[in-house]
Amino acid sequence: MRIGSVLLSLLLLGGCAQARTTTVPAAGERPVAPHPRFGTPRHFDADLLRFRLAGAQRGAPGPRLPAVPPPRHVDCRQHKCVALTFDDGPAEYTGHVLDLLAAHHARATFFILGQMITGETRDFVRRMAAEGHEIGNHSWDHASLPGLSSDALRRELDRTQEAVRKATGVTMRLMRPPYGATNQAVDNETKQTGLAQILWAVDTLDWLNRNPTTIAQRSAAAKPGDIVLMHDIHPTTVQALPHLLDELDHKGFTYVTVSELLGSTTPGKKYTNR
Repeated sequence: MRIGSVLLSLLLLGGCAQARTTTVPAAGERPVAPHPRFGTPRHFDADLLRFRLAGAQRGAPGPRLPAVPPPRHVDCRQHKCVALTFDDGPAEYTGHVLDLLAAHHARATFFILGQMITGETRDFVRRMAAEGHEIGNHSWDHASLPGLSSDALRRELDRTQEAVRKATGVTMRLMRPPYGATNQAVDNETKQTGLAQILWAVDTLDWLNRNPTTIAQRSAAAKPGDIVLMHDIHPTTVQALPHLLDELDHKGFTYVTVSELLGSTTPGKKYTNR
């Protein structure tokens, strides 16, 4: 059916575009997303954002486990790849982050706290999986892992693994130690658990400097192969996201998940960039 009389406002935390008439599938039909292109600059896509919002309003990805897209191969030797990562969610702003990423054909990696998966946020996690984002383990409650006993450390990881698996059917292969704090005990436990440790090359310090312009400038300074650290729990980070995506679009970056950037990873090993 055609949307002619209803215009969706796209003044979404600083990223705006004029609404246009678009085709939306009838009730009960599963919409088909436009196919993203790699290696060319991408711009804010208002139609795709409306597609994502329409799908969310219909209850996507559905009452059962989300349908995860098949793996894709992006040759980061040929393309300017960057891995945007978001920590500490899911939370109230996560949906806005997902909308903006979708409109820019961008995939990212979300390092999730197990205790943040609730009845109110579970659909965000399911949507991450359905839209091809990667989900990583960020512990259960953001404890500093080197200070824990071996049993407590294992619980921090295992409880989060189970929470994400229950919500999405996904078994996570990556983790990010809270505060970036790790030691030999964490190395050993993540090796046994089958989790690679993902740190970062670009720290936006968005938790410290709550200034959207500063956050966008730091993120846009990323080089090909970098992993960028942000948090989807701060409104100022969400406000910065349209600007940094526009800048990286202009530079011709391809947005990939951490696993797409790194390829095969080794459990227990630490990574900061490609």
